[in-house]
Amino acid sequence: MISLERARPRRGRAMMWRWLLAGGVSMMVALPTPAWALSLKADAPARYTVREGDTLWGIASRFLDSPWQWQALWRQNPQLSSPQKLYPGDLLRLDAGAPRLSLERGRGQTVRLSPGVRRAPARDAVPGLPLDCIKVFLDAYQIVDPAILDDAPTVVAGQSQRLLSGAGDTLYAHGALPPVGTTLGVYRPGTDYRIPLPTAAPRQAAQQPEAGATPGQEALGRTLRGLELRRLGHAKVVRSVNEVGELEVQDAVQEIRSGDYLLALTEGGIATRFQPRAPGTPVVATILSVPAGVRFIGRYDVVAIDRGRADGLETGHVLQAMRQGERVHDDSRDAWVTLPDSEAGAVMVFRVFEHLSYALVMRASQPLAVGDRLVVPRDLREAVAMGGAP
Repeated sequence: MISLERARPRRGRAMMWRWLLAGGVSMMVALPTPAWALSLKADAPARYTVREGDTLWGIASRFLDSPWQWQALWRQNPQLSSPQKLYPGDLLRLDAGAPRLSLERGRGQTVRLSPGVRRAPARDAVPGLPLDCIKVFLDAYQIVDPAILDDAPTVVAGQSQRLLSGAGDTLYAHGALPPVGTTLGVYRPGTDYRIPLPTAAPRQAAQQPEAGATPGQEALGRTLRGLELRRLGHAKVVRSVNEVGELEVQDAVQEIRSGDYLLALTEGGIATRFQPRAPGTPVVATILSVPAGVRFIGRYDVVAIDRGRADGLETGHVLQAMRQGERVHDDSRDAWVTLPDSEAGAVMVFRVFEHLSYALVMRASQPLAVGDRLVVPRDLREAVAMGGAP
C-alpha cells in the first residue's frame, strides 16, 4: 500500500513538468518568424501540372515570391526527396496552410502490353533553367590560367596556304603535339577577366575608363583572374615532324585560323540540372562582363562574375542584382553625390570555375550593367549571416 505522504511529491513533480511544458510551448509560440520564412504568392495555384518546356525556376515562380526558396518549400514534404527531378505530366498540389507541396507522378512511365510489360522511353527531368540559353557556355567555354597557353601548339596554316579551315580540312600546327590519332580541341582566347575595384572604393573612381578599356568594362582592376577560351572544334593528329604537325579537322562551329590553340582540356561531365537556392555563406560578387558583348544586360543574358568555387559558389546558387547608383550633382551645395544601389533582378550560377563563374539573369526589373554588385537575396541575408540558408 502506498501512503499519501509518499504520493504527494510525485504529484508535485508531475505538476511541475506540466507547467514547464506549457511555458515551453508559449515560448515557442512567442519566437519570431525566421527571416527566411516562405512567402507564397497571393495567386499561387492550388494545383499545377508540369509541362514540356517548364523549368524549376519557372515553376517556383508560380508558387513563391522568391523562387530561390524553392528548396525550402520542397523540404516541407519528405515525399519530395529529389527536387531536381520533376517530369512533364507530374501534378503538384499546394497546401497553403503548411505551406507544402505534394506530388502525384504523371502517368505514361509504364505501358502494359500483352504478353509482357514494356517500359516507355525515359522522360527528361525538368531543368532548373532554360538550357538553350546556356548550352554553348556549358559545352564550349572554359576559363583557365593563361599560363596554359605558354607551351600550347598553335595553328600556323591551312591546306594550300588557306587562312581559314573547316570540318574535313587539313591544318598545320607548330609545337609539341601528342601521339598520332589523338583528338585535340581547337580554342580561341576571349576575355581576360580581372578583379574589380574593391567594394569600398569610391564609385566615381570605378567609372573612369582606362585607356584602351573595352566599353562597359571601365570598373575592372588590374589583377588577372582567368582567361576565357572558346572551343571552335576538334582536330585529330595525323602526323608530326620536328614539332610541325598535320591535323585533320573533325568538326567546327566556326572557321579555324592561324593563331588558334590546340589543347586537350577536360570536356563533358558538367551539371545540367540546377536547384535554385541561396548560397550557404555571405557572398558579394561583381558582374565582370557579358560574353554577348551588350552594354545593358537583361533577362536570359549570360554574365561572368568574379566569384567561384574558392568563394563557396555552387551551381544553382541565386544572387540578387544591385544596380549601381547614379552620380548626380547637388546644385545647392555644388557637390557630386552617389545615389544608393537599388535591387534590379536576380541571377543563377550555372557553371563554376576556381575564381570565376557564369550566371544567367533570371529576373531584371531594370537593365543591369558591368560593375553591378550581386549579393545574397535580401530575405535570406540574416539566415546566411547566422550560419546557413534554409
